[in-house]
Amino acid sequence: MRADSKPNRWLTAALLAPTSLWFLFMLIFPLIVILIFSFGERAAVGGYAGGFTLEQYANLPSRLKAFQNTMIIAPAGTLISLLVAYPLAYYLALRVDRRYKLLLLVLVIVPFWTSLLVRTYAWIFILGGRGIPTLLELIGIEGVRLINTPGAVLIGIVYGYLPLMVFPIFVSLEKLDKTLLEASSDLGGSPFKTFRQITLPLSMPGIATGCMLVFILLMGEFLIPAFLGGGKVYFIGNALVDLFLQSRNWPFGAAVSVTLVAIMLITVSLYMRMTMRSKTGRDESLM
Repeated sequence: MRADSKPNRWLTAALLAPTSLWFLFMLIFPLIVILIFSFGERAAVGGYAGGFTLEQYANLPSRLKAFQNTMIIAPAGTLISLLVAYPLAYYLALRVDRRYKLLLLVLVIVPFWTSLLVRTYAWIFILGGRGIPTLLELIGIEGVRLINTPGAVLIGIVYGYLPLMVFPIFVSLEKLDKTLLEASSDLGGSPFKTFRQITLPLSMPGIATGCMLVFILLMGEFLIPAFLGGGKVYFIGNALVDLFLQSRNWPFGAAVSVTLVAIMLITVSLYMRMTMRSKTGRDESLM
């Protein structure tokens, strides 16, 4: 057994080496570079100048509004996406005839066939002065402003990221053992009780995956706030674009990036811990 274990370890290491190197150079190394940049100073003509200072982190309060907007709208957009996506995924997985299921799934993913930029421009027209406000004026509702508001950003977020929430939940519900639902009905369980005690707990892995996908991407979002927020709804992603590409203050942009990564790590870790704890509690209650 011991003689065979060493070759097995070498084989495992050889198989993992390409992925490990890719992970190291494409993820870990860039993060290390950004961390080093965050302790430097802005060069005279922009960019990075060597040194060690905490000045960039001391200036973080100047971007407090961007952090506030991101930490409020990103979770709100994730929650709204979940509330919209779950009934849709439930209907597709458990209520639609199998003959039409593939067609409806394709319709859900069709928006991803075009660029997010094009789709966001479409929403600029829909929410702008010649879109929904004009229709509302025809029925006597005047003075409604939709574009360049947090509401417009939320609409764009839900529209843009809804498929990423639908599909993980759909997969969880699709794998659901239908005999459990039938057994609950036979034992006198109401539809609501069956959903609360069987369907919802068993679909939690899909909910957790969908929420993480949407939330993590929203934390770095910049296009939707820039176009539908009109510069009035400022995300951390917009601040990073300005700092790296316009003012060329790379050290300050790096400090904002490091702070964003730290916030995401803490938030995701707490969320996953709560998810695992609730899952353990459900398993114990079933036992």
